[in-house]
Amino acid sequence: MTLSNPFEFFSTRFLSAKMIFGGFFAFWILIFGGCATTSSPSINHSLTPPKDIRVLSDVNTIGLEWDLVQDPNVAGYHLYRKKANAQSFSKIATLDSRFTTHYADNKLESDTEYIYQLVSFDKQKNVSDFSSAISAKTHSISAVSYVEAISNYPRKVKVIWNPHQDTRVSGYIIERRDKNGNWKELDKIQNRLLVEYLDTKLEDNTTYEYQIIAYNANGSRSLPSKSVKATTKPKPTQITNFKATNNIPRQVNLSWDLHSNPEVASYKILRSTLISSFYTTLVTLPSNTNSYQDLIGKDGEQYNYKIIATDKDGIDSLEVGPISGATLAIPTSPNITYAQIEDGSVVLKWYPTDSRTKEYVVYKKDSLFFGETLRYNKVLTTEFIDREVKAGQKYYYSVSALDENGLESKPSQEVTLSLPK
Repeated sequence: MTLSNPFEFFSTRFLSAKMIFGGFFAFWILIFGGCATTSSPSINHSLTPPKDIRVLSDVNTIGLEWDLVQDPNVAGYHLYRKKANAQSFSKIATLDSRFTTHYADNKLESDTEYIYQLVSFDKQKNVSDFSSAISAKTHSISAVSYVEAISNYPRKVKVIWNPHQDTRVSGYIIERRDKNGNWKELDKIQNRLLVEYLDTKLEDNTTYEYQIIAYNANGSRSLPSKSVKATTKPKPTQITNFKATNNIPRQVNLSWDLHSNPEVASYKILRSTLISSFYTTLVTLPSNTNSYQDLIGKDGEQYNYKIIATDKDGIDSLEVGPISGATLAIPTSPNITYAQIEDGSVVLKWYPTDSRTKEYVVYKKDSLFFGETLRYNKVLTTEFIDREVKAGQKYYYSVSALDENGLESKPSQEVTLSLPK
């Protein structure tokens, strides 16, 4: 059973039967918990409750005003309050003078409806009937009127807004919507006039959504501002026409097209060996460069390369590559097909195995381990005749090929010949 005025219930039955009053003694204490001590209060119907109660609302405060009760038997007032959706009232104040006609109820929730009633009490603490109930609703803090999020910053979004027009606002809460669509608090700004926030460490070319909430010293929040979106600066586009050579002695020449984006500041070349997936930075070059010579110093060395464009804000493009480059390998060795003694001379013939070969070198030793090795250069044909041989001496021959760059192949298989005594 809900009672709009608990005192009416008790007053009608108190006059008819004290036993019924005693049965509801516990309920009386529940209603008047703060004012009941060793005995229950009595209702004095002759006492006049406050009348013509007026309210004035703020964000966290409701002010009450009522007409002065002229009854000299009134010693003061009890003030009761409940939320509009609550079941029962709670006493929030006792005013010990009938000449008090104002009360400010502080630290309330914003945008919330409250209902108030007052009773008068006399010097014996007897109370009057309840006054008429009056409702009042606290104000809400209005939303921030203007918000903007600025795009195309490098891995950042700048959010700006107008200062809140209510000078009681203490600061702002910045919220960002996450990937699941939920709003998450990023930061709290503790100054009404500080109206800028820089969200950092973001992903490239990604859109983010923000809203601003104002708050006051009591912690009450405004309605959220309209949400705004901004997109971070995109990565530079990938480099085009990236190439590597494989036919230059002891170096790999790299080339690419100059980037069309004027904000590109440099190129970064990465390199790894064929047997490793780990790339290291080989060199960083200025943006007006579109070639690089990787000096290696070895023949037939092969590497994988990648290239990245970096803009003035340090944002890297996606990698291009890997592409493979190699230094020029040495020619393949000739294949000796004929080795005989003819008319007291050694005759060697071989088959050319590499189209790059421009000339040959013939090696001659007169001992397998410790003899002198002679080198015959500028052999322009695939035949060699050695007339400087001695009867009974054993000789060891091999042939290598030279290309136009002076790269020499490994020696061919070795052949052994001796002139009979």
